[in-house]
Amino acid sequence: MFQLTYRSKISPELTVAEIENILIDARKRNNARGITGCLVYFEESIVQILEGEKRNVYQLFDKIKSDNRHHTLDLLWEGSTRQRYFPNWDMALYAPADDAEYYDSKEIFITNMTLLADLSKKNTSALLSFWSAVRNNLNG
Repeated sequence: MFQLTYRSKISPELTVAEIENILIDARKRNNARGITGCLVYFEESIVQILEGEKRNVYQLFDKIKSDNRHHTLDLLWEGSTRQRYFPNWDMALYAPADDAEYYDSKEIFITNMTLLADLSKKNTSALLSFWSAVRNNLNG
């Protein structure tokens, strides 16, 4: 099993609804290629984990790198792993709510995203902790 995590900035015009529409097609293609993962979207930033056969993950990542809706793309981590973090998701989307009711979780999420940006290239355990937290939020 191979995993790759990257972060990027996206065009400010791209909405969560448009990202969801993009993911509808991506999920079909990912399912056919045996790719799973999760995309986190927050304030024009994306962090995404791709999981699957190395060749398929690299092909998808090359396509993502050439997509003009992204810029400032940074590879955070790539490597072999024993198991998938998101085995039941062709591509999950996690976009924290912006409602006042979720203010505390939003602040925690911002803190976690900041820590991820600071630590990810230095410490893969920080990255794995981040994905564990996202998976827990998705699973409720």
